Amino acid sequence: MSSPKKTRKEALAEGRQRDISEAAKESGLMIPVFITSGVWDNWIVPDEDSMKKGEDQKIRLKGLLDKLLYFIRVHRQTSKSNIIYFPIPFNKDGEEKSIQLMSLLGPVESSDKRPCITIMMPEEYEAEGQAM
Repeated sequence: MSSPKKTRKEALAEGRQRDISEAAKESGLMIPVFITSGVWDNWIVPDEDSMKKGEDQKIRLKGLLDKLLYFIRVHRQTSKSNIIYFPIPFNKDGEEKSIQLMSLLGPVESSDKRPCITIMMPEEYEAEGQAM
């Protein structure tokens, strides 16, 4: 049997997710947007080499959100799924790496049916299920 689902409030309080809704609004997403700490810590926070090249969290987050918005626009023309997989390049350890991310459109909480987007790595979704 799987463990009980965690709430979004618990995920935020425990630091497993971050609310990036304000940055998302600047990119044109008008619903709440959350990102897992796995994506944030590994890909949004730049390593030393990337910082030397002028990258910072704000630049990386803006790039991710712009890419997501593009894929949302393309996806909604061809699919009814609330999961979108999208590749995104990030510099890490001196080289560009393309990683696969996913966004999940779902309710903020089981008790709060407002829509939101959660950005994560596909393996996080498989490990956590829809506890996001």
